[in-house]
Amino acid sequence: MKTTILKFGLLMFALFAFSQVNAQDKKQPDPEKMFASFDANDDKSISLEEFKNKKRKNEVPAEALEKRYAAMDVNSDGSVTLEEFKAGMMKGKKTEGMKKKKEKTSDDND
Repeated sequence: MKTTILKFGLLMFALFAFSQVNAQDKKQPDPEKMFASFDANDDKSISLEEFKNKKRKNEVPAEALEKRYAAMDVNSDGSVTLEEFKAGMMKGKKTEGMKKKKEKTSDDND
C-alpha cells in the first residue's frame, strides 16, 4: 500500500514538473516569428517605419519607439537585421529583469 502511494506521489510530482517546464517554454516568444511580423516588405530587415507601424498599435509614443529602434540598430545603418533584433530582445529581457528586481527592492524598503 505504501509503495503504491509513493509511486502515485512521484508520478504526480513528475507531471507537475513537466507542466511547469511546458508553461515556461510557451511564454518565450519566437524571435524569428516576431521579426517576420515586423518585416512588412520581406526584405530581411526592419526599417524604422515598419517598427513604428507595428508598435503603434500599442500606442507607444514615437520618441520611445525611435529610442528603442536606435538601441537595436547597433551599426546605425537605418535597418535592423534578425541578429540585431535578437540581440535587442535579449538586452530588453535583461533590462526588464533588472527593473523588476529594482522595483522589488524599493518595495521591500518601504
